[in-house]
Amino acid sequence: MGDFPLLSEESTISYRSISVMPGWYVIVELTNKNISDITQQFSAWGGVYGSILVGFTILYMLTLVLLEKKDKKIYMGLSTTDPLTGILNRRAFQIAVEEELRKKTPGIFIFIDVDNFKIYNDTYGHNNGDFCLKHFAKTMKSCFPEDSIIGRYGGDEFVVYLKNLTGEMARTYMETFQRMISQLTLPTGEAVELSASAGGAAFPEQGEDVMSLCKSADMALYKVKQNGKADFKMKGM
Repeated sequence: MGDFPLLSEESTISYRSISVMPGWYVIVELTNKNISDITQQFSAWGGVYGSILVGFTILYMLTLVLLEKKDKKIYMGLSTTDPLTGILNRRAFQIAVEEELRKKTPGIFIFIDVDNFKIYNDTYGHNNGDFCLKHFAKTMKSCFPEDSIIGRYGGDEFVVYLKNLTGEMARTYMETFQRMISQLTLPTGEAVELSASAGGAAFPEQGEDVMSLCKSADMALYKVKQNGKADFKMKGM
């Protein structure tokens, strides 16, 4: 076998025998510098892959956090909003009004009932009944002041808290509301007449919490229904 040339740099030699050729070997000689370069390259690539892995991990965690917040927001929306009309549900309305009462914000609590809704529902069908309720909610939002708290109490019953208004001012708004809801064209093209009965109670004079205001307004509403419906009455008037 011939002589191997001498290398000027320190080197590492490795060899392995060839099983099918006894006495023959494969010899590999690398300078320590080359080995170091290879090691550094592996280390560098390892760092790159490691950084990529960390980046993907962070991105994955951020995605989970964002999805959780989105789901929570959707859940909160569903838990405070009436699914049919898009206004506050009963519980959310009570919480919002209680907050105003804690701040001693004077106002008028109004209980509104759709007149003859059962007859209307039976005559025109439940889909048109739902259309009627949506019409009521939409009209409330466009009629009453922007800072009013508006909710669906349940079924065909609606509630509103008018901040910083007197009973007479509330009556003016309710008269406008009656006119706005009176004419409704159904999706089928039929024109129908609607009306509402409503009772109001003033805070803090006629109720110091949501339940007492609701009771006082309901008593006024009952008197309206006894006298022919389609009107608004404040408690004690």
